[in-house]
Amino acid sequence: MIIMHVEGLMSETGGRQRGTVVIVNPNGLHMRPASVFARTAQQYSSVVTVWKGENSCNGKSLIDLMMLAAEPGTELTVEVAGDDSAAALPALLEILASPSAEGNEE
Repeated sequence: MIIMHVEGLMSETGGRQRGTVVIVNPNGLHMRPASVFARTAQQYSSVVTVWKGENSCNGKSLIDLMMLAAEPGTELTVEVAGDDSAAALPALLEILASPSAEGNEE
C-alpha cells in the first residue's frame, strides 16, 4: 500500500482523519475500484470526502467519485470525519492504493 501521509485529530465527539495516496491502478480510479470504494465508505457512519487538488466529492457516491477523473499517478486525499474514522480511513486508503481493486470485491 502506498500511503504518502496520514494525520488525525480525535476528540470525545469523534475524529477527523486524513490520508493521501497516489493512484497506481493502471486504469486509474475507474468504475470497479470506485464502486468498491463507495460501497466500503457507505459501511461507515463517518462523512467521507475525497479531494483531488481543489476539487472534492462525497466518497460515498459512485457518480461523484467518477467525476474526479483520477488517472494513474493522481494524488487523492481522503478525509473521514466521525466516530468510526480511525477504522474507515485505512480501509479506504487501501482500496485507492491497490493496483487492482478487483481483488478487494466481496
